[in-house]
Amino acid sequence: MIKKVFERQLSWLERIFFIDFIKGLSVTIRHAFSKTITTHYPYEKLTPPKRFRGFLGHKVVDGNEPQPAFDEWVERFKIEVRPGRSRCVVCMLCKRACPVPQLFEIEGEKLPNGKRVVSIFNMNLMLCTFCGFCVDACPVDCLFNSDIHETASYTRKDAILNLEALEQIGRDWQARREKEPDRIWIDDHQRQKLWHENDLKLPEVKG
Repeated sequence: MIKKVFERQLSWLERIFFIDFIKGLSVTIRHAFSKTITTHYPYEKLTPPKRFRGFLGHKVVDGNEPQPAFDEWVERFKIEVRPGRSRCVVCMLCKRACPVPQLFEIEGEKLPNGKRVVSIFNMNLMLCTFCGFCVDACPVDCLFNSDIHETASYTRKDAILNLEALEQIGRDWQARREKEPDRIWIDDHQRQKLWHENDLKLPEVKG
């Protein structure tokens, strides 16, 4: 059954004072005169949320791998697990999921004992759109987006992350933020100071 919906006629007050127009812009008008959160960059910086899509990194083997997925992929591809080194199982799923697969250069090395390890893992971030498809495709939670957002450099070679650089980013991130709850607003003293300076009264973050 089709229900007919008729447009309500505007009253003479609404036509004269553009009340509907003002209602539509109420949010814009309310925020146009409110104070904004600003920082004195680079001397004062905000801590990005844990889900921020910054420089990519490799999580290393530390006993917190997702189970049983990690053991299953290790067995499937005959990977030698090395504590403190990358979790990568050389499955190439990240490269397949990437809209620009040319940014990946991945190779595995076969060891004398018959097992394999990742030997080359280069990422050319000049081709990266930071879409996160490779992170979502990784079956062992190896690839991840870190909170490193200052990506400017003077040379193009700095935009290419090799395996050692990816592992270092992973170690640093796991030590700092691995156990942090996944939320946008974190308990950060600098941000609390910034809120106080701008007279913003925000609810306290719990859990």
